[in-house]
Amino acid sequence: MQALTEAAIRASFVNCTKGEAGRARLPRELAELDWEGLDFLGWREPGAPERGYLVAEFEGRTVGVALRLASGRARAGAGRCARSA
Repeated sequence: MQALTEAAIRASFVNCTKGEAGRARLPRELAELDWEGLDFLGWREPGAPERGYLVAEFEGRTVGVALRLASGRARAGAGRCARSA
Protein backbone atom coordinates (compact mmCIF):
# COMPACT_ATOMS: atom_id res chain seq x y z
CA MET A 1 0.00 0.00 0.00
CA GLN A 2 1.25 3.50 -0.77
CA ALA A 3 1.79 5.94 2.09
CA LEU A 4 -1.23 8.17 2.64
CA THR A 5 -1.56 11.60 4.18
CA GLU A 6 -4.31 12.53 6.61
CA ALA A 7 -5.97 14.59 3.87
CA ALA A 8 -5.84 11.68 1.40
CA ILE A 9 -7.40 9.33 3.94
CA ARG A 10 -10.21 11.76 4.76
CA ALA A 11 -10.88 12.38 1.04
CA SER A 12 -11.07 8.63 0.34
CA PHE A 13 -14.28 7.95 2.30
CA VAL A 14 -17.14 7.02 0.00
CA ASN A 15 -19.96 6.47 2.49
CA CYS A 16 -19.90 9.48 4.78
CA THR A 17 -20.07 13.25 4.50
CA LYS A 18 -17.01 15.50 4.42
CA GLY A 19 -17.95 16.63 7.92
CA GLU A 20 -18.07 13.07 9.23
CA ALA A 21 -14.76 12.27 7.53
CA GLY A 22 -13.25 15.41 9.03
CA ARG A 23 -14.35 14.42 12.54
CA ALA A 24 -12.99 10.87 12.29
CA ARG A 25 -10.05 10.31 14.63
CA LEU A 26 -7.20 8.90 12.57
CA PRO A 27 -4.42 6.72 13.99
CA ARG A 28 -1.70 8.88 15.54
CA GLU A 29 1.18 6.85 14.14
CA LEU A 30 0.50 7.38 10.41
CA ALA A 31 4.05 8.59 9.75
CA GLU A 32 5.58 5.53 11.41
CA LEU A 33 3.50 2.87 9.64
CA ASP A 34 5.18 0.29 7.40
CA TRP A 35 2.98 1.23 4.44
CA GLU A 36 4.67 -1.20 2.04
CA GLY A 37 3.77 -4.07 4.37
CA LEU A 38 0.07 -3.15 4.54
CA ASP A 39 -2.70 -4.50 2.33
CA PHE A 40 -5.18 -2.12 3.99
CA LEU A 41 -5.39 0.35 6.87
CA GLY A 42 -8.06 -0.32 9.46
CA TRP A 43 -8.76 1.07 12.92
CA ARG A 44 -11.45 1.58 15.54
CA GLU A 45 -12.29 5.04 16.79
CA PRO A 46 -10.96 5.64 20.32
CA GLY A 47 -13.82 6.50 22.64
CA ALA A 48 -16.40 5.11 20.19
CA PRO A 49 -15.54 1.41 19.74
CA GLU A 50 -18.72 0.83 17.71
CA ARG A 51 -17.12 2.86 14.88
CA GLY A 52 -14.35 1.64 12.65
CA TYR A 53 -12.71 2.59 9.37
CA LEU A 54 -11.14 0.70 6.50
CA VAL A 55 -8.98 2.24 3.76
CA ALA A 56 -7.58 0.21 0.86
CA GLU A 57 -6.47 0.51 -2.74
CA PHE A 58 -9.13 -0.69 -5.17
CA GLU A 59 -8.81 -0.59 -8.96
CA GLY A 60 -6.02 1.98 -8.80
CA ARG A 61 -7.61 4.38 -6.32
CA THR A 62 -7.77 4.76 -2.57
CA VAL A 63 -11.19 3.94 -1.12
CA GLY A 64 -12.21 4.39 2.50
CA VAL A 65 -15.34 3.16 4.23
CA ALA A 66 -16.74 4.02 7.64
CA LEU A 67 -18.06 1.02 9.55
CA ARG A 68 -20.47 0.79 12.45
CA LEU A 69 -21.20 -2.15 14.71
CA ALA A 70 -24.77 -3.30 14.22
CA SER A 71 -27.08 -2.86 17.17
CA GLY A 72 -29.12 -5.85 18.27
CA ARG A 73 -28.92 -9.33 16.83
CA ALA A 74 -29.00 -10.04 13.13
CA ARG A 75 -30.95 -12.98 11.81
CA ALA A 76 -28.96 -15.88 10.40
CA GLY A 77 -27.49 -15.06 7.00
CA ALA A 78 -28.46 -11.38 7.10
CA GLY A 79 -24.85 -10.22 7.24
CA ARG A 80 -23.53 -12.10 4.25
CA CYS A 81 -22.01 -10.41 1.29
CA ALA A 82 -20.48 -11.70 -1.90
CA ARG A 83 -18.06 -10.34 -4.43
CA SER A 84 -18.92 -11.03 -8.02
CA ALA A 85 -16.08 -11.95 -10.34
